[in-house]
Amino acid sequence: MLKSLDNPSLPFPSMARLSSLLEIGWSALARLPQQVLHLVRGNLRAKFMVLIVSLEIVLMGAVTFVVESHQSRAIFEQARLRALSLGTGLAAISEAYLVSYDFVKLEQATERVTANEADVVYAVAHLRDGKVAAFSGRSDLQGKMLDDPISQQAVAAETPLVQHTRIAQTREPGYDVAIPVFVPGSTRKWGTIRLGFSLQRAYEAIEDTRRDILLLSFAAIVCGTLLALFLAKRISKPVDQLVVRVHQFTEGAYDRPIQVDTNDEIGYLAQTFEQMRQSLQRHLAYLAEEKRLLEETNHRLHMTQQQLVQSERLAAVGKLAAKVAHEVNNPLAIIKSAIHFLRHQSLQDDPAGGHLEIIEEEISRIAYILRDLLDISRPSPTAQPVEVNALIQSLERLLLPNLNEKRIVLQVVLDPEVPQVQISPDHLKQVLLNLVRNAEDAMPKGGHLTIQTRRSPDGVEVSVSDTGYGIPQEHLPYLFDPFFTTKAQQGGMGLGLSVLYGILKSAQGHIDVESEIGKGSTFRVFLPAWAA
Repeated sequence: MLKSLDNPSLPFPSMARLSSLLEIGWSALARLPQQVLHLVRGNLRAKFMVLIVSLEIVLMGAVTFVVESHQSRAIFEQARLRALSLGTGLAAISEAYLVSYDFVKLEQATERVTANEADVVYAVAHLRDGKVAAFSGRSDLQGKMLDDPISQQAVAAETPLVQHTRIAQTREPGYDVAIPVFVPGSTRKWGTIRLGFSLQRAYEAIEDTRRDILLLSFAAIVCGTLLALFLAKRISKPVDQLVVRVHQFTEGAYDRPIQVDTNDEIGYLAQTFEQMRQSLQRHLAYLAEEKRLLEETNHRLHMTQQQLVQSERLAAVGKLAAKVAHEVNNPLAIIKSAIHFLRHQSLQDDPAGGHLEIIEEEISRIAYILRDLLDISRPSPTAQPVEVNALIQSLERLLLPNLNEKRIVLQVVLDPEVPQVQISPDHLKQVLLNLVRNAEDAMPKGGHLTIQTRRSPDGVEVSVSDTGYGIPQEHLPYLFDPFFTTKAQQGGMGLGLSVLYGILKSAQGHIDVESEIGKGSTFRVFLPAWAA
């Protein structure tokens, strides 16, 4: 403890902290005008408030100065007139005493006026030679000459004289009033009556007046400030609303109307912004519609391009199929007939008979493949009106035994309002059977198969849905290409869907597919309505 008391370096850290706090305070005070100026520059309400309050302060300051000046002059003038009145009254009382040299009466008169009037500090009666005949409270000055400048000027005055002075007895500012006394009926001056009039109460009245004016000015400034705050808020509120709406508009909220709660110039400006917003919204809607139409056109162009490419591929395959069928079909038929003849000529226990049967089945499969190839190039049968629902119902009876055997549940949902379509009945059966066969292959462990019809804007939509393993997304663009297959190991040639695509194209229809791995696939066939 003694060591800490004796160490003179200990007070310095606290002084340093105090100095740091003072520096921070002065720095904050130095930045305050800049912050206020920045606030005023960036805020319409603050500008309005500063302008109104500044104008109030200037006006109330000017009013205070003018009122106080007039009030002060009026109070001093009233005091001067009252001092002259008291002096004149004392002179009238003392005139006879002064002429008759009745000093006792003079002294009584001066003492009485001093005692009765709070503002009268002293009263003096001078003889014509200037000597004091009576002095209230100062009998020792009787018969003496007063040599101060105020007394000299008062004694020499020939007319009532009011002089500003500082009264020696109280050191208060006041008036020295001198009233010359003349002999009745003569112009001869017989003496002078003086009294000292204190201005202390006049200054107090002026201070009271100044205080009242300042209080009224402060109250007026406060009321004016509150009024200015109310007006600023009323004026700036629609501006703030307009700023918020315009800011939202610039951020992309084109559907929010720009409205403010006023009918003045700000309201007119908001109405103009609202007209601009509506015009821009209509323009954006027009652009969005144009974009949609352009996207639809691009989509149709892309689909047409794909159909054109597909048609070119099918045409090439058709030409190849025609050549292959023509060159292969005739010798294949001869070979099949020879094999058939040899098989029937062989003995029942001949082992070669089994091999000949296998050869005949494979030749039949080759013939089936050739028929698929010929379907691509063969001219389409004549289209005719077809009842889609009736055709599906006829197929349902044929499909059920095979589907039940494979544990596939068939559900047929038919819309009775669908119109007739324009296609060959055999081709429509081929399309549906092809899709059902693909669905069976996708559900080797069983599942659900749904065939549904519904009316579409241009005709009829027939959908075939399964709950199989689905088609990978990367395979979907190539499903209808010739020779594209995912069942090559099962002997698939990749011609079924391409033939189906060609059939629907020749009937002015088309086909779409949706698939998700693990959930199944849906093929939708669109056919135009029959135009009678």
